Amino acid sequence: MVLDPRTRGAVTRALIDVEAAHERRGWDLRPTLVGVFDLPLSAQRQEVHVDASLFDPNVWYNPVLAHGDPTLPPGVILHSLADLLANPSARRQLREWLNLGGRRCVAFALVFEAWAAAMPPGYRHGDLAKAPPAARIETRLVAAVDIDGQLHQIKRVRGERQATVGEPSQPPPGRPSSRIAAGLERLMDLARTL
Repeated sequence: MVLDPRTRGAVTRALIDVEAAHERRGWDLRPTLVGVFDLPLSAQRQEVHVDASLFDPNVWYNPVLAHGDPTLPPGVILHSLADLLANPSARRQLREWLNLGGRRCVAFALVFEAWAAAMPPGYRHGDLAKAPPAARIETRLVAAVDIDGQLHQIKRVRGERQATVGEPSQPPPGRPSSRIAAGLERLMDLARTL
């Protein structure tokens, strides 16, 4: 499946709008899982809409999904959610949500906050926690994977007026962002099968 360029542009604009809405709400927010959907074909416009209603916002602190550790990063919980949705008993609920009103899922996105820093060669998981506070930068990210497997990223550094928009190649293994990209890919794979 190849997204029409107008639809891909609409996905990017929708993700920018999602990040801007979070910026208006402030910082220190819970992660948000968002589905991005084509409007039904009868709409006569090349537009998309977003829906964050698949899970209750408290899901990110669910002790079962967090395996008893409420401090787990959002990427770990995202994979627990993908495991949950892969279960046959959850497929009906997911199918209904995906197809509501005849819409078609074209991307899954996760909005989350994270610390960032320059990653030196040989970076290993946990190195960022050892970096001096002055080297860490608070960021909000909207990471998305579309139906074609393209990674989208909207990133805002706390205090910056503008977010940056990109379609980076897949992050290298071992980076926290690779866990999130893989989780979003799993959700897109599920959506393709339903």
